[in-house]
Amino acid sequence: MWSYAGSPHLMMRHPERNEQFGRLVKNDSRYNFQLQVPRYEHKGWDNSRPGFTQLDTALQHAGWCPPHKWDLRLGAMGIPDTQWFSWDQSGVEHEQYQFETKLEASNAIRSAARLFGAVRCGIAKRDKRWDYDPIYNAGATVEMMEGAEQMGVSKITDPQEMAKAMQGMMEHFKSEDRELSWEKDFPFEPKSVIVMAVPMDYDNMATAPSRTCAGTVGDGYTKMATLASQMAQFIQGLGYHAVASGNDLGNSVAYGIAAGLGEGARNAQLIVPGYGPRIRLCKVYTDFDFVDHDKARSWGITEFCKTCKKCADACPSKALDTREDTSYTFGGEHAEEPGYSWNNHEGIKKFHSDSKRCFDYWLESDTDCGACIASCTFNEPDYWHHWMIVAANPFVPSALHGAMSEMHPAFGYGSTENPAKVAKFWNTGEGMRVNPTNRNVFGAVGRS
Repeated sequence: MWSYAGSPHLMMRHPERNEQFGRLVKNDSRYNFQLQVPRYEHKGWDNSRPGFTQLDTALQHAGWCPPHKWDLRLGAMGIPDTQWFSWDQSGVEHEQYQFETKLEASNAIRSAARLFGAVRCGIAKRDKRWDYDPIYNAGATVEMMEGAEQMGVSKITDPQEMAKAMQGMMEHFKSEDRELSWEKDFPFEPKSVIVMAVPMDYDNMATAPSRTCAGTVGDGYTKMATLASQMAQFIQGLGYHAVASGNDLGNSVAYGIAAGLGEGARNAQLIVPGYGPRIRLCKVYTDFDFVDHDKARSWGITEFCKTCKKCADACPSKALDTREDTSYTFGGEHAEEPGYSWNNHEGIKKFHSDSKRCFDYWLESDTDCGACIASCTFNEPDYWHHWMIVAANPFVPSALHGAMSEMHPAFGYGSTENPAKVAKFWNTGEGMRVNPTNRNVFGAVGRS
């Protein structure tokens, strides 16, 4: 979905996708994803609307502002071989470090991941089912993204003028898309995929859907990029090939399940015990395989999702599967239309979502939404009693899952589009104050 929405080349190659979605969902066959993307996160603020004020907008943009911010955006859109997620292997040491046991190697990787900022780390065997093949490069570059801002493309509202501007950009920057091969273009044959999770802030995500919660989303992507690139450098320093990856190269949720980090959920995300879906995933492809590979396991989460539909109820775009059980095919609205679910993992038993509806809401609301994360029953603060409930969940009869999900909002969790949550977040900094007089600080009074 990201590749298609961000690629004028795919738009020209598959105009039927835009036409079909526009006709069926937007009641406008001329609707075009690609013409909406340049305006994304460039709309004005509204100081009368909690979560969409200048304060919230400033946080939204700041969350996405590490060094080379556009390069990070490209990686988020699935474009491979960017500066953060480079394929360059010139830094691989010639001498390979030899671990005595696979357990020692696995623990070393996880220890490095913890140091670099991961809250969970698993190591899966490379599985071609979860890799994007071919690897698609939409052709966008940092120069194009910066040029679009300088040329004021995001301020154009007329669709025809926008189309002309985008065509001019493609010609000016000589944009070309490419389909890359794992066998011919990727620098080595991967054998393992290191999967790591970074957390998003609970109180910030609770403000979803808003520009406020886009702050922790952007910050999550920033941490993904630094974490994955650091881990790739670590593996290269041991003498093995490694490429960092965010949303590119492969399906992070599938690899997260394979690496034993959590389970797939109704909201099409990875539920990690202790964090729920409030994490972002990054990974490292490597040819190092002298490790204890992790395996998928169950905490009863997918089973719980069969009864709980909090995320589907909260979804503003109605993009989530509401059926009682997982299935092998997409079953949402327009499922009977040929080609409508071209972006789903058909044949994989899971909850299938309509990512086109999801992304369309992002474009319209000018947010990263996050309602399905904030509303999830497993999205709770890190308290011992929540851990106890997660631990007991596999042994709880499915008949009680519905009652458990109803108790969640009764304790103040899970509400979305709640201005009170926005106000609460902007007061969470209260505990960050320093004690200027050093009073009541043992051993510090009177010292410089």
